[in-house]
Amino acid sequence: MEIVVKQEGTPFFFALEGRLDTNTSPQLDEYAADLAKKGVKDIVVDMGKCDFVSSAGLRVIVAMQKRAAVEGSLVFRNVLPEVMEVFEMTGFDKILTIE
Repeated sequence: MEIVVKQEGTPFFFALEGRLDTNTSPQLDEYAADLAKKGVKDIVVDMGKCDFVSSAGLRVIVAMQKRAAVEGSLVFRNVLPEVMEVFEMTGFDKILTIE
């Protein structure tokens, strides 16, 4: 998985490319924690090139959502059908903001 910064500022906009799985989810977790430490509160995540999310990836997304619910906003855009299916099966489509 690769994290690609698209736009700094408010909101902070980055893209996930590749698989968000057991091997790559720590990278996103660390990245999101660093953004929080820097005071970034509003985040948009482009998922247009992320074609797989495992349970480990979902845990990181939940942690990001919990932080955003307290301090800011988190939006997921361009979610591919195969990832949307995972979000729907797990109920994440009801707790995440997806555009």
